[in-house]
Amino acid sequence: MRTSWVIILILVWVSPLKAQYFDKTYSVAWDVNMPLNNKDYVNQVSARGFKLGYREMITEKVFGGVDFTNSTYTKHIPRQTYINGTNAITTDLYNYVYNYGLTLSFDYFFTTEKKLMPYAGLGVGASYMSYRQFYNVYSSLDESWGVLVRPQGGVLYKLKEDARWAFLAGIHYDYSSAKSKGFELDAFNNIGLQVGVIMLEW
Repeated sequence: MRTSWVIILILVWVSPLKAQYFDKTYSVAWDVNMPLNNKDYVNQVSARGFKLGYREMITEKVFGGVDFTNSTYTKHIPRQTYINGTNAITTDLYNYVYNYGLTLSFDYFFTTEKKLMPYAGLGVGASYMSYRQFYNVYSSLDESWGVLVRPQGGVLYKLKEDARWAFLAGIHYDYSSAKSKGFELDAFNNIGLQVGVIMLEW
């Protein structure tokens, strides 16, 4: 009888470990982005970006949470003379776009039990764009808010199946409706690659 109770206790203790899944994640990633439009204003690939993410488990394979993103785009226009009526100025132009995004995001994991875990997701939220142009000792500024939509996908890779840390690699497409009336720029579109780490919490 005593042996039976010992076996039952061992099974009760071991079973939850086998069925255990991570239920929260925290991530940080380096985000490299390329603008897809408004290239007369900014046209360079930006390595100045990052993403912070948080997720909670909704079902075994669906996780929901928030993402905060930031990226900076630039363009240098060589020195030339600009004429406006009877006025003229000779200068270089430095164009900047500072992009901030906050989205409610959902990811679907095709598996959550292996070392390699591919996922696909969608984020919807708000985007703040700050358009700056510097010339000589002067600068111009235009700011805009808009809706941000971000389909995304990627993979997590754990060195061990029970590891609490994983490497993250992903790709995303961003559409922001934040236009610039001052600089006559359309809604902003970009594609990006992310590389980072993610902590899995049980």
